[in-house]
Amino acid sequence: MTALVPALLLGLLVLAPSALADVFTPESGGSPNADRLDTLYKVVLYIAIVVFVGVESALLYSLVKFRARKGRVAAQIHGNTRLELAWTGGAALILVVLASVTFAELGKIKNPDRSGPGGLSTQLASLDQSPVPGGKALKIQVNGQQFLWRFTYPNGVYAYTEMVVPEKTTVTLDIVAQDVAHSWWVPKMGGKFDAVPGKTNYAWFKAPAAGKTFTGQCAELCGAGHATMIARVRVVTVPQFQAWLDQQKTAIAATQKAGAAGRQAQEANKPLPGEPQAAPTTPAPTPPSAAAGGTDLAAGRQVFTGAGCGACHTLADAGAAGKVGPNLDQALGKDPKSAILSQIVDPNASVEKPYVANVMPKTYGTSLSKADLTALVDYIYQVTKK
Repeated sequence: MTALVPALLLGLLVLAPSALADVFTPESGGSPNADRLDTLYKVVLYIAIVVFVGVESALLYSLVKFRARKGRVAAQIHGNTRLELAWTGGAALILVVLASVTFAELGKIKNPDRSGPGGLSTQLASLDQSPVPGGKALKIQVNGQQFLWRFTYPNGVYAYTEMVVPEKTTVTLDIVAQDVAHSWWVPKMGGKFDAVPGKTNYAWFKAPAAGKTFTGQCAELCGAGHATMIARVRVVTVPQFQAWLDQQKTAIAATQKAGAAGRQAQEANKPLPGEPQAAPTTPAPTPPSAAAGGTDLAAGRQVFTGAGCGACHTLADAGAAGKVGPNLDQALGKDPKSAILSQIVDPNASVEKPYVANVMPKTYGTSLSKADLTALVDYIYQVTKK
C-alpha cells in the first residue's frame, strides 16, 4: 500500500484538473516567457518525479523482498560493475537532457518576442536590452519606491500602482529602485527581477489579449509597508491604450498648470527681501473651479489615485477605502494645507497611535513633482475640510 503513494501523487500531478492548475507549478498565461518558464519547470519536475518514484519503488521493494528473516543469512556482495555503470550513465544522461532543454529555452525566456499582429505599430522608445525583432515595442521604466511602484512611459506619461499596456505588444521593462532593494514580480507574466538602487535590470512580457488584469507583489522585504506594495498590469486594446495615454497627458498637464498657478500666486504675495512680513489676512475664497470639483480637483484626484494613496487611506471623494493608514475624511477635517503637506513629505514626524512609523513612503517629496504635490494638497484640503 505504501508503495502506491508516489504513484498516486504522480497521477494527481499529471491528471490534475484545471482547478488545480499552477498549484504545483509556476503561474503562467499572461506572457510567452512566463509560459516557457512554466514548461521548463514541468519538464524538470516530471523527470524528477519519475526518478523519485523509481528510486523509492526500488527501495521499498528491496526492504520487503530482502528483509531480515529468521534462519536466513544475507549474501555478502562487494560491488556490481554493470549496476554501477547503469546508474552512473543514467544519472549523466538525465543531467545532459535537463541541461540541453534548459539552455534551449533560456534564450527564448530572456530575449523579447516580436510584437504580434494587432499590437502597437510603432516603437515608442529606444531599447537598452536585447533588440526586439521587428523593432516594435513599448518601453516602460518600473521604479520601486517605499511602498509603491511608479511606471514611466515615453513622452513623460507616468502612473502609480497600475501599469496599463496594449495587447499583443512586446513590453520591455527597465527596473530600478529609488530607495531600498525591491523585487518586481507579476507571476503570470514572468519571473522575479530585483529592483536595486543604482542598477538597472531588464525584463519583458507580451500579453496575448485585452480584458485581463494581472496582480503582483513586491517579492523582497523592503520595510514595514512591504505587504501593501502591490502592482497591477491591466491589458487593453491598442485604441484604448492610446486613449489612456492621451488622458494621462491631459491630467498631468492640468496638474502642472494648477501647480504653476499656485506657485505664481505664492510668489506674488511674498514680501521682497528686507520688507516686513504682512499681517495675516482673511484667506481668499476658494476658486470656483476647485470649489465645484473642476479641473483643479480633477488633477489632485488623479495624483491621489495614481500615487496609490487609496491603497492605505480612506477618502470618500476618491472612492478609496484603505485601512492601513488614517481615514482622511475623519482625520484631516481642520488641518491647514501646510500640515497636510508636512504629513505627506515627512510622514514620520508625527504618528498617532494605533498607527506606526515607517509604513507610509518617505519619498513623496522627491518622487512627486512640485506641481503634483500642490495639486494633491489642494485636493485633500478641499474634499476633507469641514
